[in-house]
Order: sequence, then C-alpha cells, then structure tokens
Amino acid sequence: MIKSIFSHAFFGWLFFASLQVFSQTDRLSEFNWTNVDPTSGQKSDFVILNSGEKVFGKIIRNYNQAYYDQIVLETGGSVNTYLPKDIKGFGLDNGQLFHARYLPESSDLLFVQILVSGPIELSGYRGSFFLENGETYQKLEAYYKNTETNGYKRSKFYKPFIVALKTALTGDCGVKLYAKIERLPYSEQALIGLLESYYTCQGTAYQVHVEHAPFLKISPTAGLGLSYFSIQATQKTKERNDQLENNLGYQGFAGIRLHDFRNLPRVSTDLRIGFSMFTTTVLSSYEGSQLNWTGSEEIEEFAVYLPVSFNYSLLKNQQMEVYLGLSAGLWLMQTTHSGGIIDQKIFSSGEIHLQESEIVEVMDSNFIPGIKMGYNLGLSGKTRLMLELEANTQKDYYRFSLHQNQSEYSRGRVSFQLGLEF
Repeated sequence: MIKSIFSHAFFGWLFFASLQVFSQTDRLSEFNWTNVDPTSGQKSDFVILNSGEKVFGKIIRNYNQAYYDQIVLETGGSVNTYLPKDIKGFGLDNGQLFHARYLPESSDLLFVQILVSGPIELSGYRGSFFLENGETYQKLEAYYKNTETNGYKRSKFYKPFIVALKTALTGDCGVKLYAKIERLPYSEQALIGLLESYYTCQGTAYQVHVEHAPFLKISPTAGLGLSYFSIQATQKTKERNDQLENNLGYQGFAGIRLHDFRNLPRVSTDLRIGFSMFTTTVLSSYEGSQLNWTGSEEIEEFAVYLPVSFNYSLLKNQQMEVYLGLSAGLWLMQTTHSGGIIDQKIFSSGEIHLQESEIVEVMDSNFIPGIKMGYNLGLSGKTRLMLELEANTQKDYYRFSLHQNQSEYSRGRVSFQLGLEF
C-alpha cells in the first residue's frame, strides 16, 4: 500500500515537473466583476481599466464570441478601442468574463475567458483550457500523436490533463471524481461540469461565467412571399413545345431558427413548415408532318413544404446578418385539373377535332433540394426583419401528354420571402 502511494506521488511529481506552470497573480479579487450597472440596475457590458476604474457601456462585437484580440467600447457618445495591455479585463451583459493575462506559451497579454471562478479557476483561450489555484497557472494538455506498432502507423490521443486534474482536485471529493475524470472528454462543458461537481461536493462557493451564454438560441420565424415557377425539359421531341401561361405563385411559412451556437456562431439552422399556392394553364403543342395538336389545361396546386436548411453567415453583427444556406425538404402537394382539351388539325383535309382530355400529370417528386441567400436586420428587442431569396429544383415533376406524344419536365422554383424573427 505504502509502495503504491509512493509510486503515484513520484509519477505525479515527475509529470508536473514537465508541465508549463508559472505564477499567476492577477486573479483580481479586489475588483467588482459584476455586470449590473448601478445607475440603471440593468446588466451591461463593462471594462476595468488598469487604474481600477470600472466603465459601463456597449462593447461592439460581431456576436457572443469567445475570442477577442481587441475590444471597442461605446459609452456616453464616445468610442474607445482597448488592447489587452490597456485594461485589466472586461465583461459582457450575458455573463461572459475576460481577463487580460499571460498564457504559459505566450509572452504577450491576451484576453482569456474565465469559465469557472473559485479556489481553482478554469479559463479558456482558442480551444485550450487552463487551471489556476492562485499560485500556479497551468495548461491542460490533450493532443494526438502518430505512433507505429509492428509496422502499422496510427494516431493516438494522449490526455495528460487527466493527471493534472487528479492532482488539482484534492481531498475526498477529488478522489470520488477519479472515475469521471478518467472518462472525461476534452471539452468546455465537460470541464465546467467536473468543477461544478467538485465544488458542490466540497460545499465551496464558485461561479460559472458561461451559464448566461446559451449553447444556442431558438427563435420563432414566420413570413410570406412570391414564387416564380419555370420548367426545364428532360424528355421531349423537337416538334413539341410546352409552357406555363402563369409563372407566379404565393407562399408562406412558420418555423424556428437555431442560431448563435456558442462554439459555431456563424452557423444556423432553419426548421419550417410552409405552404405554396400555384394556379396556371399549361399550353402544349405538337406539329407533325400530317397533323397538328394543341392543348391546354388549368391546374391548381396546393402544397405543404417541410424544409430544413443549414446556413453560414458571411457577415454577422448585432444589427445585421447576411447568410448563405443549403436546404432540403419534402413537397407534399395536391392538384386539381380542369378544362383539359386537345385540338387536332389534319393538314390534308383541314378537319379539326376537339377532345376533352387531361394533359398534365404531376409525378411523385417529393424531395426538393435548394440553395438560399438571406438578409437579417434588427428592428427592436429580439424582433428582426428577414429577407430571403431561395432557388429549388423538383426533378421530373411534370408529364404532358398530347395523345401518343409525351414530354417530361423538371420544375424550377425561385422564391422571395419577407418575414420576421422573434
């Protein structure tokens, strides 16, 4: 037993001797890091200057990001830019907190995000995580390394941070967490959860500074728009001609938007249920060597559209957003046909024959992929104006028949939508 304890202690000491650890004395407990502006009683962005003065205002930012090289603070009609060397740190109205610090591998001051504060503090910077206990500041290491065994090369994931965590979390509460530490992934949420468990077991006061920055935001959306439908031939004879007399339709949607993911702020997803109403007359003709066929039929289409789109923001800030997206969905339609008639003219005799007959067959083309571009503008509060341009293709959607002569078409749809995000 004694031999086992000595062995663990020796290897723990050996491990820490190789870690990047250095003294860190800027925990700033003497400053008030709360984000409530006493003049308004509301949560607000703020900075703490090197003099210790706390200044409230609005930090101009693209989104609730986790990395800042500099910040721009707007307050009292003035705008000031601060680098890490200019201030002690800053906080956001959503609870996120950043200190200006040196990291083990950096000789320059950086804005490091404080994730959990307490006797042992967890911070993060660009995907790396650090522990501080008031005396030392060390990086939690995790990395892949290529190895070769019996001539086979493979990449192995090494997790030195496991030993660091077992050593840092002392006492009975730390020992109880050993099994959890062994299985712990190297992620922000996992590390935060571990420290929460440790402090809860100890009954020690602590604070999580990302709890008010949700993993994602969910916003209801709704809108109306116009669609322009066109047809592209996939099979027809050269003597055949078909067209839609009216190309415009009406549409609307309601749904939810998943956006502002904490780790992927430029990515968003739209889940919607929409409808489409389209009425047109199909005009068809076929001119052979001995006869000519012309036909027409009116169709009314009502469809339920169930799309999912994945978007990426090219430009995103608190006021506006420009994004591109890929979409795919189900198109569940019902059509009504009326007035189908075929006019047959025989050249040799000049005879004309009229026959009532359906010309249009809408084929089963339920899958509808597309691309879209959108613009999102802040109005007031959480309400935002949405403008979207979307293009879709419905492959092999129509079959038009004039007696024995048939043609097949895919249908294109370009839509413009105006809506609101709440």
